[in-house]
Amino acid sequence: MNLLRNFSNGMTILGQGGRILLGLAPFLFLAIVLVWLYPELVAMPANWTGLRICGLILLAPGFVLWGFGVVQLLQGFPRGRLITTGAYGLCRNPIYTSMAVLILPAVSLIFSTWIFIAVSAILLVLVNLLIGPEEVKLGLVFGSAYRDYCARVGRFGPRFGKLKDRTPTWP
Repeated sequence: MNLLRNFSNGMTILGQGGRILLGLAPFLFLAIVLVWLYPELVAMPANWTGLRICGLILLAPGFVLWGFGVVQLLQGFPRGRLITTGAYGLCRNPIYTSMAVLILPAVSLIFSTWIFIAVSAILLVLVNLLIGPEEVKLGLVFGSAYRDYCARVGRFGPRFGKLKDRTPTWP
């Protein structure tokens, strides 16, 4: 249980993940049911082999990003460290990003269904809506180090030039 909470700063390893997962679960469940019971309803217009290949190509980096994000979180969180390298050097939320941008769209392409792309869009919206309190807490715990990190690294991917995402507003 100590792994779930860092007692030095009062944060949990799940952050807003429980709320995000709770919000996503009904949509993911509905998508699975629709694919299973009504595949023709959620099928992509073309059943093209190239889509499956593209899906497999997306799946590999998705699992790598997800895996590195999880390992880094499990190693850094109990020590109370701010993780800003590796997967977290590419984006502030590599676990969510890998699922929403790579893994769920890959599953859609592999199974020739659009429904998991819709679920990934819902995941991105949920993360954007719910991640704010976690980012504010990180800003309070890690101070300017976290603020500098947010200025350098985007929520869902690298920052390119002046492209901005929703950086938290600090109290």
